[in-house]
Amino acid sequence: MDLFKIYTPENAPAPANDILGNLKKMIGFVPNVFAIMGGTHSALKSFVELTTQFGETSLTATEREIVHIAASVENECAYCVAGHTAFAKMQKVPNEVIDAVRNRGVIADPKLAALHDFVRAVVVKRGHLDTLEKERFLAAGYSKNQMQEVILGICEKMFSNLTSIVLDLPLDDAFREYEWTPAAKPPTRAAA
Repeated sequence: MDLFKIYTPENAPAPANDILGNLKKMIGFVPNVFAIMGGTHSALKSFVELTTQFGETSLTATEREIVHIAASVENECAYCVAGHTAFAKMQKVPNEVIDAVRNRGVIADPKLAALHDFVRAVVVKRGHLDTLEKERFLAAGYSKNQMQEVILGICEKMFSNLTSIVLDLPLDDAFREYEWTPAAKPPTRAAA
């Protein structure tokens, strides 16, 4: 069902056209997750601001991509897993880290593994973590402020995950080689 238009800097209404134009200059193209918001300036502006603010956290590029990919895997957002795999590769995130996060595997680096576990727990448990899960994250060398930064990144990904899933975004050509399909889940029992 094609309910939403994929905008470009040339056909988006002002002021979204300027935002999309700036994204095109920065990235080289406008990813569909941004382009689809071109008709809703408040959504586009908010998403760009969340993305910008998460990029300014104390987390490294590798840590930020772990947050992006892990949250997207847990939310089963094929579009965002593929897109952030491409961005992780551009930022020289090691392939073994990318593969571990995409496949819910184990990251060899203990600090990055703790981050991966923390992100997955926050998303799966919708924030209802036990004390031990929080303590493991902090014991790995992260701060309480970084815990909030991770939450910011998860919120950013929830925005794009929901946009991508609900609006059934087509995958950009730039992300196609990193296509991802969620692993099959066991069937759930029907309610009696």
